[in-house]
Formats: sequence, C-alpha cells, structure tokens
Amino acid sequence: MGIARGRLLPALFAVAQSVLWFTTVPTLEEPPSTTAWVVALSATAFTVVALERRNRTPLAALGVILAASVLGQVLAPPDMLGLVPGLAVLTAIFSVTARSDWTVALGATAAAAVVQPLPTAVRHGFGGAPVSDWLITVGLYLVASALGAGRRHRLRERQAAKEQLARAEREREQAAVTERERLANELHDISAHHLTSVVVSVEAARRLGGSRPELAAEALTFASRTARETQSALRRLVAVTRVGDAPAPPSMTAPIEALIAGFGRLGRPISVCLPADLTGPAAEAAHGIIREALTNALRYAPGASVGVRAERAGDALRLTVDNGKPPGGTGGDRPGIGSGRGVAGMHRRAAAVGGQLSAGPRPGGGWRVRAVLPDAPSARRPVTGRRRDFTREQRIADGAVFGSAAVASWSFALTNARNAGHGFQVCLLLALVLTVHALPLLWRRRAPWLVLAAIGATALVWPVLLRSGVLPPSTAVCLLGGGVVELAAVYAVAAYGRALRPATAPAARYAPSSTPPMTYPPGFRLSYLSVPATVLSFGIPMTAAFAADGTLLGEPAGPFLVLFLSGQMLVLLGLGFTVAWGAGWLMHGRRRRELSREDAALTALLSGARDLARSERQRVAGGLQQTVLQQTTRVISSAEAGSLDDVAAASRATLAAMRRLLGSLDAGKAPATPRETAVQGAPGTWEGPTRDRTAPG
Repeated sequence: MGIARGRLLPALFAVAQSVLWFTTVPTLEEPPSTTAWVVALSATAFTVVALERRNRTPLAALGVILAASVLGQVLAPPDMLGLVPGLAVLTAIFSVTARSDWTVALGATAAAAVVQPLPTAVRHGFGGAPVSDWLITVGLYLVASALGAGRRHRLRERQAAKEQLARAEREREQAAVTERERLANELHDISAHHLTSVVVSVEAARRLGGSRPELAAEALTFASRTARETQSALRRLVAVTRVGDAPAPPSMTAPIEALIAGFGRLGRPISVCLPADLTGPAAEAAHGIIREALTNALRYAPGASVGVRAERAGDALRLTVDNGKPPGGTGGDRPGIGSGRGVAGMHRRAAAVGGQLSAGPRPGGGWRVRAVLPDAPSARRPVTGRRRDFTREQRIADGAVFGSAAVASWSFALTNARNAGHGFQVCLLLALVLTVHALPLLWRRRAPWLVLAAIGATALVWPVLLRSGVLPPSTAVCLLGGGVVELAAVYAVAAYGRALRPATAPAARYAPSSTPPMTYPPGFRLSYLSVPATVLSFGIPMTAAFAADGTLLGEPAGPFLVLFLSGQMLVLLGLGFTVAWGAGWLMHGRRRRELSREDAALTALLSGARDLARSERQRVAGGLQQTVLQQTTRVISSAEAGSLDDVAAASRATLAAMRRLLGSLDAGKAPATPRETAVQGAPGTWEGPTRDRTAPG
C-alpha cells in the first residue's frame, strides 16, 4: 500500500505534464525543436523517477529535480516544463523537510531558493518583476517547508504512539509475571523480617536454656509479639491485594529507623546514619535493601555488629550496610531457614529504580552491601505545575509560516509600490511594517489568541502611519498583503486554540471498555469568535487607511461611502477568514480523533494489565488466608502456651508455608490450596506443590 501511494504522485505528475504539452505547445509562436523535445522529455522522466524515490532519498531527489528544472528552463521554451520548476520542486522540498534533519532541510530550501530562479534572472535581469516573482517563489518554498516540518512532527508522534502502545502491550502480557514478582518480594520481606527473627531467637533460647533460662521467657514474648506483627502485615497485604496497590508512604526515614530498632532489640549493636527526608522510589528501594541486609546479618552472622549509612551525593543516594565477623568466627545459616532470594532481591530493587548494587565479603572479614540509587530532586519534590513543550519541528514550522506570510506580504507590497512609482526607502519601510505585523506568528502554536490580538494591534498602527505622513497615502493598497498574516492567525486559533489532550491520564478519563465521547467538540463557538474579531481588527484599520487622504475610490470619504465600502470589505474578509478557520478546525478535529483513538487503545491495554494483576493478587490473597495466616496463629497459641518446641515447630512450618507460596509464584502458578496433614510435632502443617514436607524443629 505504501509503495502504491509513493508511485501515485509520479504517475499523476507525468499525466499532468503530458496534458500540459497538448494544451500549451500548439499555442507557441514557434514549434519546439527536436532538441527542446528531447530536453523536455528527459527532464520530465528524471523528475518522475526522482519523485518516486523522494521518500527514500529525499535530498538526492531534490537535487535531480533542481538540475532538470534549470536545464529545462535553459534549453527548452519556458512553457514546456511548467510543472517541473513549480510543483515538482515544492514536492521535493516537502519531502526533504519531512524526512531529513532540520539543518539539512533548511540548507536544501535555501539552495532551491537560490538555484531555481537563476535562469529567469539571467534571462531578464535582477530588477523589477523578477524580484517580486522570486519573493513569491521563496514564500511558496517556505510554505512547503512548514508543511514538511508538520509532517515530520506527525510522523514522530505516530511513531511515539506506536512505541507507547507496544510497551503497553508488552506490559499487559507481563502484568501477571510482574505482579507475581512484586508479591513474592513482599512476602519474602515479611517472612525474612518477622519469621526469621522468631526462629533465630527461639533456637538460641533452646540451645542456651541450661545456662540462661531467662532467655526462654524473652523468646516466647518476642515470638508472640512478632507473630502478631506478622499477622497484621499479612492482613494488610491481603487487604491491599483485594483493592489495589498500597500507597507509598510520604517519608521512609521513620519506617527505616523503626526497622533498625526492631533488629536492635535482638541484642546486636547497630550504628545508623540516615538523612532526615528519605522519600521517593530511591528511599523505598533503600528500605527493602536495608531490611534484607539486616536479615542476612542476623541469619549468617549472629551477634556481629552492623553499620547502616545512607547519604546523598549529588542526585544519587549512596547506601552502605556493613556487618562484622560473628563472635567466635562462626557463621553460616545454622537454622537452615534461608530461601536463596535475598541478594537477588536486593539487586532487583536497585535495578528497578535505575541503580546499582554490589554485595560481597569485606577485606577485613564480614560482609558489605553497597548501593547507588538515583535520587534526583524532582523525584523528592512534588511537581506543582507543568509547561507545555514544543518540538523542534513545530518551532521550525512556525518560523516557516512566519517567513512565508512575511514574504508574501512583501511581494504584494513591492509590486504595488513599484507600479505606483515609490522609491527604495518607501519599499523598505513597507517591508519593515509588514514584518512587524507578521512577527507574532512565531508564537502562533504556543499562544494563538495572544498572537491574534498582537496582529490586530499592529494593524491599528497603519492608518496612523498613513495619516501622519510616515507612509504616503497611496501605499494603503500595499498593506492589503498583510491579510495573509490574519489568515494564518485565524487558522492557528482554530487549530491550536485549545489543548488537544487533557492533562489527566487516559485511564482516568474513560471507563475501561468505553470509547471517548466525540460529541459537539468543546471550544467550537469560542474558536469561531476569532473570525468576526479578525474581520473587525483588520477591516476597520484598512478602511481607515484607504480614507487617510480624505477620499475613497477618488470620491470624498463621506460617511455613507465609508459605511458602504466597509460593509463590502467586511463581508469579503469574513468569507476568507471563515475558510481559513474551517481548515484549522478540520485539522483540530482530525488530531483530536487520532489522539482519542490512541487513548482508547492505551486505556484498553492498561485496563487489561490491571485486570491480570488484580486476578493474581486475589489468588495470592486466597493462598495467604488459607496457609500462612493459619500457621502464624499456631505460633501465637504455642507462645502463649509456653512451649518453645511448639513455637520452633510452628515458626518453621510458617516459613515453609511461605516458601512454598513463593515457589508457586516463581513457577508462574497460582498458589495451591493447602491440604491439611498430620505431621508429628507440627499439627496443621500444609503440604504444598513440592515433594518436601515441613518437619518439626
């Protein structure tokens, strides 16, 4: 389909050029020579081939078309190749601007503006009519360049939209996997922080019960309290899985301090140094890394000293967790409760926020975890406002529109000034006045209503300049060329007067399965007010300018004549400005429909991803309620009964249940419904999808 569209324009060009030959050649005073026909046919053939390749090699296509145009104008009669120096060059400039970098496009447009009129200038000279014709040509080239820049912007937008939809599709496909990984990390954190502490303290009390009997009571109290905390954490997780993700805390400093204090209650020395305002994704990742590092220190280096330090360095948060060698030089996971997910989980947390983490032995013994996490100020402070950004292509298009409107008004003014016999100074002053009139078009996309007001204000200066004698009264007709600027301003108000895309996210605007409402568009009536406003702001100053010398059409400027001619002018201006407004509004509507379709597709993908994640959370919630929560109840009842053996068995069974739940998540399966078994010393222990069973401690 794309190849067919690319070949359609060259075919139409060849047909149109052939029709032009049949209509213009018979009217020539002298029949074209054989050389002229060969040149014309060759130039047309080269132009057709270049147009067919304009999207693949736009710069080379423009060069071929310019060469064919110049040679055709030199070696063939001017009327034989009317479309090559006109339509073909404009099309090539459009393609170069749409497909190439802006510097290349600007250079190509300038080269075409210099090379294209050379044969005419050599034949007729550089004064008079050729200058006016050259200005018209430059204006048309700038229009083609503006359209090409707009096309380049639309192509980039479409590509960005395709990439966004592709990312959303990939995220939807991976939504269940991502949610399983997130829940697995949450469950691992709960089991590591709470349950590991219970097992370690109970095992220590059992081993040292003969020499230190007071540890038994402390261990039972700690087990009861920690099991209740575990139940509370799990129930909060279950509640979150049923409704959505839990909101991030505003500050993570207090939770990290509470976490460190909890480990300090186990009797190990911990030194800490933290910033007072740890917030954002980096702080959340630091909380998880510190929790995992402290748990590993408790498990593999019992009794060793630990140091936690976090500090900011530029836009990064540097985190270090050190633990020394355990007393007596012994280490290792003696209780046998490690899950093997700790270091990998810390790496995932750091990578999730774009950071890096290393973990390994220290030179003097012990272990060190070091992380560097991006923590830019924008991630710590909420954004209170936003600025609408414009791409380079959009700014180039606005500059090209300004240039084309200014050049078109110059051409009209210079032609009439030359016919009226005005000198260089008057022509230069007219060009300056019309340039100031067109200058606001540089901001037409960013503030179209202000641009329209500024253009109307500059038009009010014209009758003042004419009546004060700065400009001769006979130059009033030269200022009519400024109407091109008003047309561009009215188009800009209709096309860009209201934001095309609301500030809210797509999912917040539409229901998951609904399509965006495309009823009567907002701002329709407000936008159309630009037409009567521009008619008055341009028509009244122009009427006053024509009447600056006291006459209209050679008659005394009486009230009746002024009103009659003003009415006619306002009607004609209204028709022209309505056409410009309609073109802008059609473009506005087309863009709104494109964005609405993109938003609807994105909303559907986001909704599908949310549904998959919600389903995964609900399955995990069922597994938690039926397995782990029951086991933590056994820990509490055993601690209240005062049996260290039962507490140890129940704690290990709870860890085993959590590990099986984690295994089901890692394998990409839904948590299996537990089957109650009778295991000696651990009643109520469930048998998961794996073959091993939880044994009593």
